[in-house]
Amino acid sequence: MPPGLPHRPPLAMRLWLAQRFGRGGSKGGTHPAAAGRASGFGMSIGSLEHLVRSRVRVFLRHTWLLTILGTIMVGGLVWAGVHYSTKATMMRIAAGPSGSANAKLVAVLSKVIAQNHSGLQLQLVATDGAAASAQALAKGTTDLAVVPTTVGKSPDWPVIAILRQNVMAFIVPAPAPAPAPAVSAPAPAKSTKAAKPAKSAAPAKSTKTAKSSSKDSNSDDDDDSGSSNKLKKVSQLAGKRVGIVTGNEATTDLLNVVLTHYGVPVDKVQISQIDPANLADAIHKNAVDVLFVAGASTGQAMSDAVTAATQNGVAPSFLEVDQADGIAKRNPAFDSESIDAGTFGGNPPTPSDDLKSLTFAEYLVGRKSFSRSTIAELAKLIYTSRLSVASQMAGEIKITAPSTDKDADALVHQGALDYLNDNQQTFFDKYGDDIFYGMLIFPVFGSAIAGVASYLSASSRTRRLRLLQHVLDLVRKAHAAQSLEAIEQLQVEADNLVIAIVHLSEHEEFDETVRMSFSFALDQLRFAVAARRTAILDHSAMSAGTSTTTVAGSGPSAKAAAA
Repeated sequence: MPPGLPHRPPLAMRLWLAQRFGRGGSKGGTHPAAAGRASGFGMSIGSLEHLVRSRVRVFLRHTWLLTILGTIMVGGLVWAGVHYSTKATMMRIAAGPSGSANAKLVAVLSKVIAQNHSGLQLQLVATDGAAASAQALAKGTTDLAVVPTTVGKSPDWPVIAILRQNVMAFIVPAPAPAPAPAVSAPAPAKSTKAAKPAKSAAPAKSTKTAKSSSKDSNSDDDDDSGSSNKLKKVSQLAGKRVGIVTGNEATTDLLNVVLTHYGVPVDKVQISQIDPANLADAIHKNAVDVLFVAGASTGQAMSDAVTAATQNGVAPSFLEVDQADGIAKRNPAFDSESIDAGTFGGNPPTPSDDLKSLTFAEYLVGRKSFSRSTIAELAKLIYTSRLSVASQMAGEIKITAPSTDKDADALVHQGALDYLNDNQQTFFDKYGDDIFYGMLIFPVFGSAIAGVASYLSASSRTRRLRLLQHVLDLVRKAHAAQSLEAIEQLQVEADNLVIAIVHLSEHEEFDETVRMSFSFALDQLRFAVAARRTAILDHSAMSAGTSTTTVAGSGPSAKAAAA
């Protein structure tokens, strides 16, 4: 097969050759279709490769099509980038129980975030309490969680904001009002009007004085006995009934921490869970001796407990955690604080005097692996909107920033730290390096594409030159042919070249110069073959005439003439 052609012709060319030359049979040659069948699978691979290369060249020659497709691709990439950058980021936050201050906080934050159009969304994952929220964050089913420092591993979780400081209160309900005394029936009037002797008056008076003295003595004894039974210290809780008010941060674990520190056996204390809706009824029925509440000092849970423990206008009393400093030193999750008089509200104000107790923080924490830029945006929204949040949750929330010192008790999330330290990155800060390296790498790809296009173009030009050179070689062979068989073979090769040129022109656009070159070369080949065929035929005729003359001259008449 001539140089410049594929090693194995495509299927369409083989069929055309079979129709062109195969039916009549080729002289002394192998049938092209048979050769194609003999080549088998290898020919199909070569045909596919040639077809792909041809389609790529055709595609690269259509500049308008390339421009349109390139514009569509660039537009699609820009749209994808804009869509990805403006798509709202969903953040799952665990808080509970339902109806608590923590669940209400998530609803308020979601509303504030929606009003700011920040591209963030909060999805509440309701839990049964702080322990369940901590477990959800540990399992990775949520991105954020509202947990106190006393639950799980919250000191190791990066903090975004401190939502409030919780206080612990042991509330002793006011005593129930004494039942009203029974009214005795009046004594019947005596009809006897006899005067009593004067002597009998003195003993009666002394008897009345004695009864009065006895009554006063019994009253003093009762007061002393009541004072001795009244709860004043946490250490007196052994054998008492403690009701833990649900729906706030008070838990059995918190109560056990205090009881254990004071040496009160936990099994000696009767602990029960009381729903806030049943709190007043439990106190009225004298079902508990002490209420245990934990939450914001000015929150609804604390106010409701104080109101329920107030009876007949008498305010409840409180058990002071006088060893709060020692507990805080032993357990870093707690801190000690003096609660000012009247902090819990009520009428009369409670507590009536400053009260020492334990406090612990309520944190909004997030996963360490979460995007720091997203957390920074969330922190910005929280801190800039904290007054609005506090006004919608009066007394429940007081957002403060955690300490950013290296020796701080709480680990601050890197995103929140960026906002608090004014280290938030702009668009160019985040993507400047990528843009810079992209501008360096893109020309390399551009050069590679240009090189591939140049290679394909050069390969096409080389193929055309080889075909043209082969035509010129056939012209020289035609001039040197010595037999008609050689001429016929040259004619077959010329036909194959024409087929190859036509096939190439179907996939490549020839300019005027190339077409003229091929036309001139093929004309030269055709003329050379025809001229050489005529010359061979003339030479053969002349040779045949000479031979006939020679034979005729050697006969009897020629010999007679010679004689």
